[in-house]
Amino acid sequence: MATDPRKDRTKSSLRDAMITLLQKKTFDQISTTELVKTAGVSRSGFYTHYQDKYDMIEAYQRMLFNTIQYVFEKNNGNLRETLLETYQFLNKNEIYAALLSENGSKEIHQFILQKLKDLLELSIFPQNPRYHEVGKLGKVYATTYFANAIFGVTQAWIRRNKKETPAQITELLINLIN
Repeated sequence: MATDPRKDRTKSSLRDAMITLLQKKTFDQISTTELVKTAGVSRSGFYTHYQDKYDMIEAYQRMLFNTIQYVFEKNNGNLRETLLETYQFLNKNEIYAALLSENGSKEIHQFILQKLKDLLELSIFPQNPRYHEVGKLGKVYATTYFANAIFGVTQAWIRRNKKETPAQITELLINLIN
């Protein structure tokens, strides 16, 4: 089935406007009025496609969740490969990077942090004898510590306009964790 180029342009304009606005303010601070003005589309054009800004983000959020889930499962606890593939994905997809930024969706932030905790429990604890002695409580705090560190570095990388390549930021994180 062929897609309507006008509909595609409208959706692209709205996506690009959301990326621009997320660089300046939080998702909760962005109004539909501001979004359509920045996109250069009418309110009716917006409402032809979406019920509200949450509906608009929902599709991107689902895609991000599915992609992250796939990448994390595919790499089966390999921290380096999981981070590298995730950074490559974020580097190519501005809307997802914007949603992970400090101004992005809190729901996405919580999802990513939990995925990182799960990944770290699979990757660093079994391989590093130093962590065998910390016990269950130590693992909870260590995974929380490292997950927040990785996520903070990721947000800094996005804020700095991804100046480092995905490979460079991955190696930096691997070196910091080890």
